[in-house]
Amino acid sequence: MDVLPCRLPSGREARLRTLHVRFGRASPAHLKPGTLAATYTSKPLVTVDGAPYFGELAVLRWLERDRWTGVWVDTFHGRKFWRDMPQRSAPVALPPEARALYDRIVAANDGRPSGFFDVMAWRDGQTVFVEYKGPGDRPNRNESRWIEAALDAGVSEHDLVVVRNE
Repeated sequence: MDVLPCRLPSGREARLRTLHVRFGRASPAHLKPGTLAATYTSKPLVTVDGAPYFGELAVLRWLERDRWTGVWVDTFHGRKFWRDMPQRSAPVALPPEARALYDRIVAANDGRPSGFFDVMAWRDGQTVFVEYKGPGDRPNRNESRWIEAALDAGVSEHDLVVVRNE
């Protein structure tokens, strides 16, 4: 595990844990065109236990093995929370405590939900936020705002994690 220093908009620095994983490549590498909107079908698929998933859901499957419960936070397609692939499930509602924390972080980010952490998971009163980075995926400017908003909302730096699929 590495530590990633991140300069925040306020000038503070956060140090995020970074985990390196290697999910298998799915075949086919993408959902069939027309299965979902093109913004979904252009996302690469990886495998977990032989099943194809988007990387964010692969991270969620990995966390579930360690008794976490969580969601993929899909803000690109609206405020949707997924527990499974969109073509075989429906979005879910966050439990009240998780929803309250999500709303506090969004409020700390001036109400902008777009670009929120990819995965939100909870277990035994702790909530973690995971940013998934697939091959070739690089940090963007929104991420440092989200990190700062989470810290301002009372989330511990220890509960912010970057997972890199290499």
